[in-house]
Amino acid sequence: MPARRSEDGFTLIEALVAFAIVAALSLVVQRGLIQSRVGWAAVEDRTGAERLARSLLEEPLTPAAVAAGGREGVTDGRRWRVGLQSLDLPLPSPPEPADGAPPQQPAQEGPRWLPLRVRIEVATARGRPVEVETVRLAPFPAQAP
Repeated sequence: MPARRSEDGFTLIEALVAFAIVAALSLVVQRGLIQSRVGWAAVEDRTGAERLARSLLEEPLTPAAVAAGGREGVTDGRRWRVGLQSLDLPLPSPPEPADGAPPQQPAQEGPRWLPLRVRIEVATARGRPVEVETVRLAPFPAQAP
């Protein structure tokens, strides 16, 4: 039987150092995985709220919603609110006729259009809502003279 040399295998100290290095690396990897999971959840939450805001923006404006100044509700567990506010735009007056004839009255057939400020707020799980603001034209019935 050959004599055993003292250099064969690992000593207890070498094994403990290797184990400590593996443990430290596994902690770093675990923290990285947890952070990426938290980040992914935040991105999913934000994109879900943005998707809902986009779908609310694409819905047609009803006369009842315009008269009420907006609407609110809950969809897929997300609280949302659509605020509608009419805009008073400084529109130019029609030009005067050159030959002194009386100005023509515009025909009041079909719907008239009302410019509205649309503000959409969708709540997220993180507390900071997604807010979208734009201007849209909403039809409303022509009034009789």
